[in-house]
Amino acid sequence: MKASDYHRSLTVIAILAFEAPIALCFQSSRISSALRTAHDLRRGVCQRPAVSGTRSCSPSSSLRACMPSHRVVILPGFGNAQEDYIDPFGCGFEQSITCALEKRGHQVQVMPLKRAQWLNVLWGIFTLSFWLGKSSPYEPGYGWYVNMARREISRAYEASNKTPVVVIGHSAGGWLGRAVLGDGTWRDEDTKTRIVDMISCFVSLGTPHSPPSSNAKDIMDMTRGALTWTHENLPGAFLAPRVPYVTVGSDLIPGDKEGARGSLGRSAYESYRLVCGEGSVLGDGVVPLQSSHLEGSTQVDLKCYHSISSPRMPEYEIRSTWYGSDSLIDSWLNVVGDAVSVSAKAPVLEERN
Repeated sequence: MKASDYHRSLTVIAILAFEAPIALCFQSSRISSALRTAHDLRRGVCQRPAVSGTRSCSPSSSLRACMPSHRVVILPGFGNAQEDYIDPFGCGFEQSITCALEKRGHQVQVMPLKRAQWLNVLWGIFTLSFWLGKSSPYEPGYGWYVNMARREISRAYEASNKTPVVVIGHSAGGWLGRAVLGDGTWRDEDTKTRIVDMISCFVSLGTPHSPPSSNAKDIMDMTRGALTWTHENLPGAFLAPRVPYVTVGSDLIPGDKEGARGSLGRSAYESYRLVCGEGSVLGDGVVPLQSSHLEGSTQVDLKCYHSISSPRMPEYEIRSTWYGSDSLIDSWLNVVGDAVSVSAKAPVLEERN
């Protein structure tokens, strides 16, 4: 390993260990505390449930007509937790993607991921493949996530009376979701059902589906090979047409190398450069549009932000304009409904030798 690669690997470890999961954990705690008073004042409009408790979101008859109801499983992005998709920043259930889906008649399960569990990626440093940059998503660094997601999908499938479910992966949950599907042959230990038969559609929201270009100087696959492995071994819409893929991206924010330090454009530039090797491109502020899609998928382009963000940033109105916002969700959800209809008519995937 080159010295430069060694130092970059140490940087990755620092990021994985501290910057992402722990910083996000403290940030969420601070914001929740700061918002508690404001939240109490608007309780009459937006009820805040415990993540594991009862929640209520009245279905809308007009929204239900857009797409037949399905059971949906949401796979969180890197550094995110279950609560971010149920009670984001403590702002209440009605601000969540789960509520937006339930209003449309869908039954939603969010993988019960805790923020601190992202520290499990550190198990990867004990494998040679990590240091060689040749990890797979099934090794210790990410295998725990894949296994948890498969269990959750299996539970959802059983809860829906063995009706295939829609799987939605947000951000890193999208490329990890592709690894969860794999070649379709993984089976639940109890039911022996193949995962390809449990899923009616796979959806990714703002996902970096491909590693940086090999031509990009001094930019490495931050997953130490896991994303590259997925890109090379499970290319494109790998299980289509049996499982249709819908990829959703955004071209709202141009990366701006000359932008003021800390500005949205400058931050986007730095993020895009790490994801695809180019910073002066369009994206959702975190993931460039060109990395958000898969060959063979149904592709939807929006103008929105990467994720629901801190209410301390009202100037960007981020809370109302991300992939899971109630005002935008039908832009891709109706496409999913069409894809599910096609999936039902697709031939059964034959066993692989």
